[in-house]
Amino acid sequence: MNQKQQPAARQPLSPRAAQRLGLDAGPRMIDNIGPGAVPPTVAELSDLVIQLKDVLIEETAALERFAYDGLDRSTEQKRIISGLLRDKQKVLRQHPDALRQAPEAERRKLEKLLSEMQTVGQRNEIVVRTARDANQKLLNAVIRGATKQSQLGTGYGQSGAMTALTTNFGARQAVSLFNNETC
Repeated sequence: MNQKQQPAARQPLSPRAAQRLGLDAGPRMIDNIGPGAVPPTVAELSDLVIQLKDVLIEETAALERFAYDGLDRSTEQKRIISGLLRDKQKVLRQHPDALRQAPEAERRKLEKLLSEMQTVGQRNEIVVRTARDANQKLLNAVIRGATKQSQLGTGYGQSGAMTALTTNFGARQAVSLFNNETC
């Protein structure tokens, strides 16, 4: 019943990491977009479109339920898959007949996938833009509130009562807030 757990397999080192460690990284892999590049198949394109569509659906669902913990992973996946699709598209521009040689049924499936992808992508764009706008409005409100609060200052007037020091510019307190909007 007790099974020994196998140690986790180590990820191969990147060429840069191997170089820093003084190890031989072997031949470097290059992208398939240069001269003599083989055009992608309908199956390769379909697989990438399905992966991107799934990531977009997952991200949209997470944003709609306000679950922001996995968004950095989704954003990175979108970036990688979109980059791969862009590279495949560059090769297809050089070989416009490549998809015409594919069977009609496969091309129709790809067209359907691309249509679905467009619908999912539009929905994702709206949800992401809405979340960013809401985040920006919230941050602006916090910044305005913090700025107003710090400018009120504290002090006593001639009558001995607390007074706002907004008339004395030098008495204003500095406000330091950082707004990082990377996604």
